[in-house]
Amino acid sequence: MPDEIDDFVDVWHESNSEEKLHEFLGLTWEEYSLFASHPEYVNLIIAARIRHQPILDAVNDNLRHEERIAARSDDAGKLAILRKWIAAQSDR
Repeated sequence: MPDEIDDFVDVWHESNSEEKLHEFLGLTWEEYSLFASHPEYVNLIIAARIRHQPILDAVNDNLRHEERIAARSDDAGKLAILRKWIAAQSDR
């Protein structure tokens, strides 16, 4: 559940695990980078997992959907966050 992820992070901090945090959480590096910089998108990560969809594809799909909504609203901030994250992925 999205609201339980902080509990797992706490468990990792308290453990002697040699795993990196993203591995401990069962996230790919890309999923973790999105979560770490914008935890409000944890539901998008979960939805991508349920659909067996790479997170970059899910973010692109979400961005296209949000662009259609933003054309009718004032939600440009969310779009900027997703665009910036996508751009950072191409730098890896």
